[in-house]
Amino acid sequence: MDSLAAFNEHVAMKYQLYNGLFLTLPFEGLSDAGIMLPIFNSYAREHLQRGRSPIEIVDRFFEEKLSGLDARQRTATLFKFMQMVERQVVLFDAIEDASYDRVRDVDGPGSLRDLLGRLESLDRRSDLTDMLEEYRVRLVLTAHPTQFYPDEILGIITDLGAAVTGGDLKQINDLLLQMGKTRFKNKAKPTPLDEAKSLLWFMENIFYRVLPDIHRRLLEATDLGASERVNHPSPVELGFWPGGDRDGNPFVTSELTVRIGHILRESVLSLYERDMQRLIRRLTFDGVVERIEEIAERLHYTREPYTVVPGSSDDDGSPGGCRDMSERGYDSVERFRDDLIDLREQVGRDHGGLFVHLVDDLIYKTQLFGFHFATMDIRQDSRVHGRLVEEIVALLARYGAEKGHTVRVGAGDAGNVPDYTTLSVEKRLALIEEISDLFPLDRDILDDLPEEGIAGETIRSLRAARYMQELNGERGVHRYIISNTRSSANVLEVWLLAQCAGWPSGDIALDLVPLFETIDDLERATEIMDELFTVPLYRNHLERRGGVQTIMLGFSDGTKDGGYMTANWNIYRAKQRLTEVTRRHGFRVVFFDGRGGPPARGGGNTHKFYRSLGRNIESREIHLTIQGQTISSKYGVESAANHNVEQMVSAGLECSLFPENNYELSADDIELLEELSSASIEAYRELKNHPRFVEYLLDCSPLRYYGMTNIGSRPTSRSPSSDFRLEDLRAIPFVGSWSQLKQNVPGYFGLGSGIEAIRRRGRGDDLGRLYRKSLFFRTLIENAMQSLRKTYFPLTYHFQRDERFRDIWKRIFDEAQRTIREVKEVSGQHDLLETEPVIRKSIELREQMVLPSLVIQHYALGRLREAGAGERTLDDNETVLYEKMIVKSLAAGVNASRNAV
Repeated sequence: MDSLAAFNEHVAMKYQLYNGLFLTLPFEGLSDAGIMLPIFNSYAREHLQRGRSPIEIVDRFFEEKLSGLDARQRTATLFKFMQMVERQVVLFDAIEDASYDRVRDVDGPGSLRDLLGRLESLDRRSDLTDMLEEYRVRLVLTAHPTQFYPDEILGIITDLGAAVTGGDLKQINDLLLQMGKTRFKNKAKPTPLDEAKSLLWFMENIFYRVLPDIHRRLLEATDLGASERVNHPSPVELGFWPGGDRDGNPFVTSELTVRIGHILRESVLSLYERDMQRLIRRLTFDGVVERIEEIAERLHYTREPYTVVPGSSDDDGSPGGCRDMSERGYDSVERFRDDLIDLREQVGRDHGGLFVHLVDDLIYKTQLFGFHFATMDIRQDSRVHGRLVEEIVALLARYGAEKGHTVRVGAGDAGNVPDYTTLSVEKRLALIEEISDLFPLDRDILDDLPEEGIAGETIRSLRAARYMQELNGERGVHRYIISNTRSSANVLEVWLLAQCAGWPSGDIALDLVPLFETIDDLERATEIMDELFTVPLYRNHLERRGGVQTIMLGFSDGTKDGGYMTANWNIYRAKQRLTEVTRRHGFRVVFFDGRGGPPARGGGNTHKFYRSLGRNIESREIHLTIQGQTISSKYGVESAANHNVEQMVSAGLECSLFPENNYELSADDIELLEELSSASIEAYRELKNHPRFVEYLLDCSPLRYYGMTNIGSRPTSRSPSSDFRLEDLRAIPFVGSWSQLKQNVPGYFGLGSGIEAIRRRGRGDDLGRLYRKSLFFRTLIENAMQSLRKTYFPLTYHFQRDERFRDIWKRIFDEAQRTIREVKEVSGQHDLLETEPVIRKSIELREQMVLPSLVIQHYALGRLREAGAGERTLDDNETVLYEKMIVKSLAAGVNASRNAV
């Protein structure tokens, strides 16, 4: 059975069957909605094609189909329709997730079975062994606000998928009833702690099971012996941003960092204790079971160092009855692992290795998760650091003068205190180096450092990182990410702050990670790093960190700034140049990609990009963010998680072990793509500079309402000001708003104009040849196809009659049609995603089911636009009602797309 036939049988047909059941269930107040929803869906689609507006469609529908309803009942019906659509999407998600391995070739190209099978047949086990000495994939889980499902609904999806797989109609019926009665919106915005706990579910129930199995299969495919495998670092790691990502989120504090670090530790130790009980049940041999119990007791005291002592005067649990038992616990995961390895040897030596694989599994887990579970990253904006360093430089200059050390660089007239903000980058670097001679600082000067506001919090966050290393080991927290890196001084500023926070100057156990996001930043990145690598102070720091420099590249803001084609191409070129400059200075670079769910934010078929990197881009380690909605859609069930992790792990291995399969871009190809990028960004920026661009986004999309959705703790804008500035807007609401318009501008705009310009220059055939040869370019084109496949311009046809917005709407529409035509020409496909029939069919069904909710959203937006233009008068209650309607509609649109934001 081919993949599309399997999808139709296991997903599409089952959805139609269970949706029919769902629409007729006796929900309170929803029974009529279930009957009328399909009618409204067909009616809306027909009249949108005729160019009618959502306002006209909704009003006509009630007049023609439900004329007996008053205004209050009509509004209630619209809300009921949206409730039904939300739940239809959940049903479809559950069915599709449950059928994951039936509709995909999970053992085909890109899988570990395929890759390891080829290596085995070619007798290249030793090559894999060598590769795994340094190869790592780190999946960094973030709590960016892209997940509209509350935890209760995620649980229903999991249970519903299991019931569908088992064909349990009674359970399916009950779960559909439960879903109909369950709230789909959080009552309040989640705190960063809530976000961390939500992600912890995936770590405990999915990643804790999936990653060790991948670790085991990789190591068993090498020529390492059993004793070597249990001592081998894991090629797969987890990262974690909730509690450490301070950039623009005032709710993340140093106290929260510590608290979440403790929660991660508690969680993984609890899982280890559960596994120890499993060993006790199986390894019941004399001499072994006693040893396991000793290890289990030590592990218990590691997790709970303060224990009630029976028989004490306060053994009711009061503090007086507690004893510090930490000395009986493990002070590091290495000690725990050593005991497990000794246990393994005992079982192998004395009991023929019976059940030794259970010990191996736990050892592998300790390699993966340590006592930290996932590596927390700290992140803050460089401008915050700069303001703090300005205060500290003045303080340290005065302190130095008291110690007989005169600060020479940038010294001003007032007491030889330099004005840091007026200095050039070169002088800032020199000043930081000069001030570094003052360290270590006396206690009295440390007490004078800023304690209040964001300045004090920044110092405390660095102290928190050091504490977490002492608690969970260096792997617990070892990276500090510097957003908005504009110069090499931005990196040295964090080095200076770390010393102020108490780190020894010769032992700052932090990797300082510059983050480059905008097009200008990406173009300057090589120059910045080249300069940084020449600073002796930083070279010494980097050498102590093993000569490895991590650099983060942000896809989301790059796309928002320069458009789809230019952002992807500039990041590719930046990686080439940064690889070259880092190697030239004798270091190795690790690229950490800040990717979101959709192609517009670096998502889509991500693994194909990593397979396509070639020799000129360092790829021995792959680090990338996995955000909100993408976590649940790609890693929400074990089969999907296993397949998607395998795809990522095998991508880098494939790239390095089979370079002959990877087409290297020639100088002519690079010139061609530079021309394509230039023409694309010109078209994109022309649209961004349109006088109605911001007005169109604010008035015609739900952009203003993203902050009301209660899906994330982080504000939608980096600036606390109420004045709207496009540069302050975060990429998630920017991309999401275009998705709700069904225009998906950041996912393709400019690409069609670029290809058309190349074709006019007589090089269209060259693009076709490049598409066939280059996996990078092919993936870029096919990801744009995903974005285009999710457009639906009939939803906004009515703007052709709108005097304010007809011109910008037409520009977007024309570019979409142009891009569709051009990508089909370049790819040779007759239809978008012709080579991905399952993805194409899934998108088609999802877009059909979510249409009623989108129509209602744009109906409400239209009413508010009329009021804003003075064409209609709304009282406060009506305004609030339409705003609630918009907020209610957002979830279905995002969840249906799965990677909309």
